[in-house]
Amino acid sequence: MSLVEERISCPLGAWSGEPGRCQLCNQLIETTRRRTWCSNKCAREWQRNHIWRFARSAAKRRAKYQCQQQGCTAERRDCEVNHILARNGGGYGPGCHHHLNPDKNGVGGLEVLCRAHHATVTAAQAKARAAARAKLKATETKTKTKKLKPVKKLKKRL
Repeated sequence: MSLVEERISCPLGAWSGEPGRCQLCNQLIETTRRRTWCSNKCAREWQRNHIWRFARSAAKRRAKYQCQQQGCTAERRDCEVNHILARNGGGYGPGCHHHLNPDKNGVGGLEVLCRAHHATVTAAQAKARAAARAKLKATETKTKTKKLKPVKKLKKRL
């Protein structure tokens, strides 16, 4: 999906793809100096929800730099940001997967965790991926038919 298609389909924005309109709120851009956003407010809102470094900072500020796990007392400087829906090595390029809150389809959503809880969550996600791969591999081996090698006829020696 191209960046333009993603911006059009983003559930946070109202842009229909028409040039000369704000790519977040779809308002007509009246100044000649702006091409993408109608105001700095719209630009910052889009950045906060689509670009990793801005989304990460916004998530930490929202959580007041505290781990969001119930009962955790980790120090403030010990926080990391986790994608609720695992990225599985999908990278950190711009996209709707950085939304601070999940949309109605469950895409996006960031949570702030201490290092220990982040490691626990990541390990559980890795274990689940490994189990899914093993299950897929098991079903593939069952569906494959074994090819038998042709039996060579032995010549009798006299």
